[in-house]
Amino acid sequence: MNPRGPRILWALALAFAFVLSIRAVLRGGYIGPDYHTHLSRLIQWPKVFDFSATNPPIYYLLGHPFFLLIGSSNYFPITLSILQVAINLVALWFFFGYTQPCFRSSLIHSAFCLFLVFLPVRVIHAATIGPDSMTVPLFVLLLFVLDSVLLSERSPLPNTAFLGLALGVAVWVKYSFMALIPTLLLVFFVLWPKRRWKIGRFFATCVLSLAVPCALSIHSFWASSRAHGYNTEKHWVQKGIPPDMTYRDLLLVKTNDLRLFRAPEYFKREILLPHRYSYLGLSHMGVFTDPMNLFQDLSVPQNIGRVLIPDQKTRRAWKTPVMSASMSLGIIWTVSALIGTAWLLVSAFCRLTKGDLEREHITILLGTAYFLLMFLPIPFVHGGALFGYWTPRLILSALLSFYLAAFLFIDRKIARRLEGIPYAVLLLVSIQCVIEVVMLI
Repeated sequence: MNPRGPRILWALALAFAFVLSIRAVLRGGYIGPDYHTHLSRLIQWPKVFDFSATNPPIYYLLGHPFFLLIGSSNYFPITLSILQVAINLVALWFFFGYTQPCFRSSLIHSAFCLFLVFLPVRVIHAATIGPDSMTVPLFVLLLFVLDSVLLSERSPLPNTAFLGLALGVAVWVKYSFMALIPTLLLVFFVLWPKRRWKIGRFFATCVLSLAVPCALSIHSFWASSRAHGYNTEKHWVQKGIPPDMTYRDLLLVKTNDLRLFRAPEYFKREILLPHRYSYLGLSHMGVFTDPMNLFQDLSVPQNIGRVLIPDQKTRRAWKTPVMSASMSLGIIWTVSALIGTAWLLVSAFCRLTKGDLEREHITILLGTAYFLLMFLPIPFVHGGALFGYWTPRLILSALLSFYLAAFLFIDRKIARRLEGIPYAVLLLVSIQCVIEVVMLI
C-alpha cells in the first residue's frame, strides 16, 4: 500500500464522521444521559464545583466560558457538541499514528482505524453533552505522554511532570481515571530494578507523575464526604437491599441475551430489568447500536430553557433491523476483543517483568485498569441495571484498548497463517461501517 494511502483513508473517514455527527447534533444529538444535569452545571457557576455530583468540575469549568460567550440559546449546546466531536476526531488521528507501528499489515491497521471511526458508541458519545465525551482524547493524551516517559532512552523530568498534570486533569474530568494511579505506580515499581533506575529517579518519577492526581483524588473524596447529594448518599446499594446486577450477571452470558439482537429501545425499560441479561450482552448491544436513540429523531422542539431527555427521541421502524444487523456482525469483533485482550494482557505482564514494554502493552494495561474500576463495583452500586452502569459509554477508553487487542491478535496470530485475511478483515469492517452509518444517519 502507498505510504500515504492509510493517512488519506483516515482523513476521508474522519471527515465523513464529522459531517455525520454534525447532522445528528443539529437534530438534537447532543441530548444524552443526564443532559439536564450536565447543562445546569455548565450554565450555573455555583454548580461547577459541586462535589456532591457524580462528575468532577473541569469539564464544566472549561465549558462555562462558552456559555458566557454564546449566551442562553440552542447555539451553546450545539457549539459545545461540535467542538467535542472535533476534539475526539483529532484524538483518533493521533491514536491511529500511535498504533500504526504495532501492526505488520497496513490493511488490518486501516480496518482497525475505520472500525473505530464509525463505532456507534464512540460516535454517539463524542457528541452528547457530558464528561464522557472527553475520555477518549484524555486517554490518548496520556498514552503519548507516558510513551515519552517509558519508551525513550532518556526520561526528562519535564515529561514526567507533564504526565502528572495530564493525569490530574483527567481525574478531574472523569473520576474513573483514578484507576491509572495504582497502575502507573505498579509499572514504575517493576521497571525500577529492571531498567536500573537510581532511587532518586524512581522517587522523582513517582512524585512528579502521581502527586497531582493523588492530591486531586483525595480532595474530591474529602469534599464529597462533606456534601449531601446522590454521589454521597444514594450511589451505593443500601444494606439489606439485593443488587440488581451480581457477579454472575457480569461474568456469564445468558440465553436471554439473544433477545437483545432485536435491538430493543432503552427507555422501554424491558432491558433494565434485574438479572435478565448479562453484562456482556448488554454492553455488546450498547457498542453496536443506539439503544437510547440518541442519534435518532427528537419529537419536541429544541429549547435550552426546557427539560429535554432521551426519552423524547423516536426511532424509525426500519432502523431496528439495521441495528440488529450491526449487532450480529459485531459478534466477530466482540469475540476477537475477548480473545485478543486476554492474549495481549498476558504478553503485557510478561514484557513488564522484563522491563520491555511496547505501545500496545501500555495501552492494554491502562485500558484494562480503567475498565476494572467501572466493572468490578457494579454489584455494589444502587440500580446497576436500572441506571445503566453497564452502558459502554462508561468504558470508552477501555474499548480503544480492547479493540486494539482484537485487531492485533488478527494481525499477528491469524493473518500470518492464512493468506487473504487482511482483505477479508477490511471487507468485513467496511460492511460493518456501512451498516452503522445507515443506522446513525
